[in-house]
Amino acid sequence: MTYVIHGAPGSGSGIVEAACAELGVDHEARDLDARNDEHRGLEYAALNPHRKMPTLEIDGEVITETVAIVITLDERHRDGGLLPPPGSAERAQALRWMCFLATEVYPFVEMIDYPERFSSSPEQAAVVRERAERLTRDRWAVLEASVAGSPYLLASGFSAADLYITKLAVWTDADWRREHLPKVAALVGAVRARPSLAGVWARHIPPHIR
Repeated sequence: MTYVIHGAPGSGSGIVEAACAELGVDHEARDLDARNDEHRGLEYAALNPHRKMPTLEIDGEVITETVAIVITLDERHRDGGLLPPPGSAERAQALRWMCFLATEVYPFVEMIDYPERFSSSPEQAAVVRERAERLTRDRWAVLEASVAGSPYLLASGFSAADLYITKLAVWTDADWRREHLPKVAALVGAVRARPSLAGVWARHIPPHIR
């Protein structure tokens, strides 16, 4: 059985590819032409009506939303150590911060990259982008203060939450990250150095991004 991941290089689908790589499970990445908005077309909408990436197919079953996908993968491969054990305090914290990233950080990425979708004029678009950038940095500061491990989010060590943090953190300015988010920066460095993820990051994080 092979997991089919619909996404695009550089997109949030890298989180799911990284989760599969960590688990060592067979997976196929089916890339969409995101630069030309293929994921916003009718064909992809038939698979994912939200027209967002990633989408995971498992034996004909379709799963969207990255947090839901990660939890599903963990439940199917409990011995893979993707998340702490069910019922544990550490698992609750991992889920807490993945949901925080999904709801409090990720939505602003679209506003920063495509402010015209949330405005009716170029002037408004500039305001939307500036405000979204400021709010994003405020939220990263909240997460920075909550990094409990060294270098990972949880004191118990690596989890899928670190994959989520890494993929979103590399979209921030590297100099600002090192200055204002030293614990996040150390976490990103550690996750990017994991041998099991080299192939995934080669697809999803260009070499010039620090």
